[in-house]
Amino acid sequence: MRLRSRLLMQSCFITMMTGTGITLPSAFANAQAPVPLFLKQEAEQNANSQSEQSSPTTNNNFGQGTATQTETFPSDPDAVQTVTLQAVDAEAVGTLGRERGGLGVDMWNGTSRETAARLLTDLPATPATHTARDLSRRLLLSIAAVPDDHKEISMLETRAAKLINMGELDGAIDLVRATPQGARGSLLAQTEINALMISGKLDDACAAIDGYGNSFDDLFWLKAAVMCALHANDRASASFSTDLVREMEGETDKTFFGLVAAIRNGTAASPDILVNLRPIDIALLEIAKQNIPTSQLETGNPSAILGLVNASATSTDVRLEAARKAESLGLIDAPRLRDIYGAVSFDADTLINALDAAPEAVPARQYAKLYQAAGKSDVPAVRAEILAALYESAIINGDFAQASRLTSDLLADIPVNGDFSWFAIDALKASVAADNMERASGWLQIAKNNANPGNDIESRLILLYPVLALAGLEDTGASMMAEADDASNGSVTVNLPDDTAATPVRYGLGGAVTLTPPATTSAPMNDAQAKHRARMAEWQEMDAARGDQIQAKRDAELIFSLFDGFGIEVPVALWNVSLTAPYLDTRQTVSTAVSHHLETAAMNMQRGKTVALTIQAQQVASAPEGDPKDLSDAVAALNHIGLTQEARRLAVEILMARSQ
Repeated sequence: MRLRSRLLMQSCFITMMTGTGITLPSAFANAQAPVPLFLKQEAEQNANSQSEQSSPTTNNNFGQGTATQTETFPSDPDAVQTVTLQAVDAEAVGTLGRERGGLGVDMWNGTSRETAARLLTDLPATPATHTARDLSRRLLLSIAAVPDDHKEISMLETRAAKLINMGELDGAIDLVRATPQGARGSLLAQTEINALMISGKLDDACAAIDGYGNSFDDLFWLKAAVMCALHANDRASASFSTDLVREMEGETDKTFFGLVAAIRNGTAASPDILVNLRPIDIALLEIAKQNIPTSQLETGNPSAILGLVNASATSTDVRLEAARKAESLGLIDAPRLRDIYGAVSFDADTLINALDAAPEAVPARQYAKLYQAAGKSDVPAVRAEILAALYESAIINGDFAQASRLTSDLLADIPVNGDFSWFAIDALKASVAADNMERASGWLQIAKNNANPGNDIESRLILLYPVLALAGLEDTGASMMAEADDASNGSVTVNLPDDTAATPVRYGLGGAVTLTPPATTSAPMNDAQAKHRARMAEWQEMDAARGDQIQAKRDAELIFSLFDGFGIEVPVALWNVSLTAPYLDTRQTVSTAVSHHLETAAMNMQRGKTVALTIQAQQVASAPEGDPKDLSDAVAALNHIGLTQEARRLAVEILMARSQ
């Protein structure tokens, strides 16, 4: 049974039991533990937007101090209420409240601190999708109460370390600085320094190091002192601190001592020691004015990739390619990529003749040229032609989604009207990829209005239909599980097929088992469903005509699985077409434990745990033979806990990446 079906059945069960007054077992309860008192303001804000807030209870597993009966907040703003203040838990600090995308103060309810810390530690440094990266960031930066068990585990240090591991430098700095100074241990302070060193902000890093004074005495701070002394050209202090490092650990750190020697001697450090670069190494390379090896682009090391983007010694073309890679991984955002591409120097003739000139040897340089050329054109038709060329080049290199984010500001200035019908499909796809559904809807209507036998708009719309359905731009006739109004009143509607009469089937021992055959020709419930079935039949016909039938089958299974996660009907005939040998397939899939815990966490509305496991499940999106059922489970789980828009973005991003 698929996760979405199990979640629907569980929700119905909970609704029935609640309505009859039967007390649910704790494993299925959708109750929330009391919000810690120090987060009262956050809780009051959430109460306005969350209908699922539960009654106060005396069983409090979160926060600090002894649990007592928590009083409800008085409805009269002038009423006087006496409460006992508890200590503020620094572990719960964050930069995102619910109103800014946080997952809620109670997101770890029902999850032990040990499990929560392990889930955060195991988050991928480079998630397969931008949507998953955004969810990871929100998970790590949310203001949230922390479970009381295993207090020796610091959730705050775990979160900060993972932010650095992911290359979320600004988020890491903000999280540390949101923590009271007295609550910052050495590891948390190191996070701030590391983020500043990777960013190339060595003046700020040394100022922060000086601000911490002599609070800490481990080796990190001695090496940081060497870096700051070399940055200030204070050779005597650098030599003294270097000698202290040598006395404490010998010269086991070959990279550190090699870089320090290179700076002193004015020579280049050996490439052999520049392999697994750390923030301190990146800072020392900046002082040495030595390039970070371009081989670091292929390592997937976020710190090294960001170092290449930020380092002053990086050549222009390498910086462009590093920025291209960084934005693709979510390490920098589209505005930063625009700034980097916009800083490249092209002569006026090159930009004027950008469409006629030979393409640049470096893909990122070609994107920069076309982006600048489009931006300098005041004629919408010319700008559209240049953007179309940029999109075509990006599709060849597998960068269409990035190109769409890059050019979203330029695309917004092109009128959405019939004069640009030739550009409508490109603009539609780019708008969807950039998550601008309002403009996508306009371009979709332009495309439909101008489709005729004399152009290829109709066929391109058919091929794009699954993406449009998942993006919510086409009415499929099926209510989205998490978007229905039923979610606000606690009920779930299950659409059952209008099956034919049951047929008795007899077996040799004289017994009879009545089976209900699947609906194969049931009448559509509405016009939208009828159009959806017809459109999917057209899509299947075009998909079957592809040359690579193995890939076509895999793409079909991916689409059907994502549809299943949203409750969108997949016509039975289409599933039948997919039922061909070989029936056994080699798949990359998440562990059974992840599937089990994802299901139970979603059923119990454990948002933190659900999001963490969803991020693990969607990692198969980047695998050529990833199991589409895992992606179905991921979007179904997000839908179930109310993150419907995130589920949509995840599904659309995955499908567009596979079909660009």
